[in-house]
Amino acid sequence: MKGFKVQYKNSVFSGEKIELDGKCFSHCRFKDCMVVIEKGETEIDNCRIENCKLLLRGNAYTVGKIITLFTGKGPVKVLDFDEPLFEKPA
Repeated sequence: MKGFKVQYKNSVFSGEKIELDGKCFSHCRFKDCMVVIEKGETEIDNCRIENCKLLLRGNAYTVGKIITLFTGKGPVKVLDFDEPLFEKPA
């Protein structure tokens, strides 16, 4: 957890948009969240992720495209900007 000004430990995030860059997460839980990463400058240790969507931007998006070239398939679903980030319950 060194080097990050913003650090979370044993935190629960639910139904939120969470920007990972520049932050450290230890023993956290992410539920129904939009998880956003751009540069990849983050630390995630022993966290649980449940029913979350991942949005890659900038350098992270480029790395995702490169992984797709090597594997022949995308590592994650890339969201269209017109797609709703959070689905409303019926």
